[in-house]
Amino acid sequence: MTDTNNTWVAMTAVTVPVHVPGSTDRRCPAERHLIGIGLFIAAHEDGHWHFARRTPVIPAGEPEAAVLENIANRLPVHGTLVGWHVDHVLMPALLEAAATAPPVVAHHFLGRLHRLLRGGAVDLALGHGTEPLATIAADMAIRAPEWDADTVSGAWASGWTERLRHDLGDEALAIWRVFVRSAGLTGLDAEVATDAWVTQRRHLRVVKRAG
Repeated sequence: MTDTNNTWVAMTAVTVPVHVPGSTDRRCPAERHLIGIGLFIAAHEDGHWHFARRTPVIPAGEPEAAVLENIANRLPVHGTLVGWHVDHVLMPALLEAAATAPPVVAHHFLGRLHRLLRGGAVDLALGHGTEPLATIAADMAIRAPEWDADTVSGAWASGWTERLRHDLGDEALAIWRVFVRSAGLTGLDAEVATDAWVTQRRHLRVVKRAG
């Protein structure tokens, strides 16, 4: 995992169910509305690790396109996507949001996503059936948020997006940690560097509060 120049993008997303306006047939399943994306970007360049976390979230009333537009320029030109249920959950959520976005936004986002996917994708959920990420991560002593649909919908509807941002960031980081831990000894350098980054960020937050 420590080649001369490699980048990994741990990605996750959260959606809420919404019924089509004017629909009276409750037997029809609600559509899913993308409300946030979590990214944890890990880049290894010239022997050094660099990390970044991005978590755009929208409140009720904002279009899905706002999330896509925010995240498009954050996606690296080259890299490998790492996720949980990439084909059956993550990609459908992104593609469905792009399908309803303004053409300019959709074209820009899909172009950046396609460029990233050319570097390949790793689905960590393969082999784990329907087990949630939080369960698998806990077995590795890694913390991942446990999502509750009612809590997510309530936070979105009330505009309390800070909690959602926090959980998305934690989940993206957990995906990266599970990926690194699964690599065994070859991921040791990345794990040490990640721990140092998290500790530094925590320290900066404490200093900021104290100031």
